[in-house]
Amino acid sequence: MDDNIYHLNLDYLILAHELIQSGRQQQAMVSLGLTPEAVSILAQMPVDQLKALARSDVFSFAPRFPASAWRTFLRNEIVGGGAIEQRARRLRLVLGKSGVKYDS
Repeated sequence: MDDNIYHLNLDYLILAHELIQSGRQQQAMVSLGLTPEAVSILAQMPVDQLKALARSDVFSFAPRFPASAWRTFLRNEIVGGGAIEQRARRLRLVLGKSGVKYDS
């Protein structure tokens, strides 16, 4: 198993677990793309089980946006540039047009 995949999975699962345990289930669903069923399961998992799940040979998560949205953003970024905060806002706008809603 690739250590990079393991660490990405583990970071994702630990963040999800922490959000859920701190009462921020809605944020976990929106930010991390978790379903209500996944939230229920992760809420009950101890860290040892999270580590075992992270050891799978595939990502525990997947990008939620179509490739066309990323292409549009990257095409606009070549012209736009700018500070990280501005770029993040523009990315959210482009990806939001893909049907994803944000709370902020």
